[in-house]
Amino acid sequence: MRALGDDTPNKYGFDTPEIYSPKCQQELELGRAAKSRMQELISQPGVKVKDSGVRDRYQRPLVWVILPSGRTAGTVLVSEGHARIWMPGYRGNWCN
Repeated sequence: MRALGDDTPNKYGFDTPEIYSPKCQQELELGRAAKSRMQELISQPGVKVKDSGVRDRYQRPLVWVILPSGRTAGTVLVSEGHARIWMPGYRGNWCN
């Protein structure tokens, strides 16, 4: 699965730092922190996963992870600095 932000699949979402092929040590550390925070968020009782019905280019289902507060996990990650808003054409650099 790939979690989405609050909007339409492939139009708006969030980007987190890479942990599998980071471009620098800073990106790896930020990615590990983002992964840890996501794990905390999805371990809350009452979390719901809503399938968008769309798949990404790797055939992963694009889903919304809805927290008990009604916010999406992506929105929380962005607001806490663990992720950035993604839109088509976005090219993130976590090594600055």
